[in-house]
Amino acid sequence: MRPSQRRRLTMLGMALGLVGAAGLGQAQGFPVKPIRMIVGFPPGGVVDIVARGIAQPMSELLGQTVLVDSRPGAAGTIGLTLLNAAPPDGYTIGLASISNLVLAPHLNPKITYHPVRDFTPITNVGRVPFVLAVNPTVPAKSLKELVALARAQPGKLNFGSPGVGGLQHLTIGMLNFMAKIDITHVAYKGTGPAMADVLGGQIDGVVAGISGMVAASKAGKLRILALTGDTRSPALPDVPTAQEQGLAGMVVLNWYSFVGPPKLTGQPLATLHSTIVKAAHLPATRERFDAAGIDVKTDDSPATFGRYVAEEDVRWGQVVKTTGIKME
Repeated sequence: MRPSQRRRLTMLGMALGLVGAAGLGQAQGFPVKPIRMIVGFPPGGVVDIVARGIAQPMSELLGQTVLVDSRPGAAGTIGLTLLNAAPPDGYTIGLASISNLVLAPHLNPKITYHPVRDFTPITNVGRVPFVLAVNPTVPAKSLKELVALARAQPGKLNFGSPGVGGLQHLTIGMLNFMAKIDITHVAYKGTGPAMADVLGGQIDGVVAGISGMVAASKAGKLRILALTGDTRSPALPDVPTAQEQGLAGMVVLNWYSFVGPPKLTGQPLATLHSTIVKAAHLPATRERFDAAGIDVKTDDSPATFGRYVAEEDVRWGQVVKTTGIKME
């Protein structure tokens, strides 16, 4: 080989090496600018606690700011609609709940997105079981006794929830269907008013999150009959689940998760997944979540979480169809 040919091959090899190195650097360099976290619910609630509880450690782990962008409205569906239209580069992600990701498309025919086809799963981060609780004047000290009472008095018992078409409303519908009873649903504009009325005896019971219920129970102002989770809660270790009390399959978890726009792949997806998982399991994050009654729950891969979303979509689609509940 002539010296001039060797020089040209050497220069070509160096050029290809630089191109390869540049490509590798670009892949490993994600993120190189701030990340936008769309949240479809207003500040101040549990979703906001999750968002800010993850955004801060994510920013520190990635060396880039993670901006929480609250876009409340239409039961959280406005935020996911915006996310669906975002570019799949990893710089726009969304914090979703089971309510706006899975339930909303089944409850409202006007919602056009699909939880499986139209978003890229990243990971679950936390879940909150509900409690079924009654005013102490109700003569039922267990879920079995409540079911027996409801069967003896069809339509007389009433339970409150934060509104029509919410997960708590669906929980009451699921209980009615599975136990073959008729508890009347009373819709309120939020958990606070429902709690006030059950404590005051205006309604018999309520379905609500654990946070705020423990103190009322310890004070004797409320009797907690069951948890809707698949395991007992550390906050209420003596309260059995609905499944333990004979209602197999009666599992309702209000879960919070991160999803991306459709077709998010590669290094951005892998980095987002690993970083969010690390952020969720930091001691400071766990402490913050524990105080809000949120159990930290993450998935070992986006694919694992994707399968869970698909399963929940089918399961809750059947519940909505069976109960006939629709969103207001």
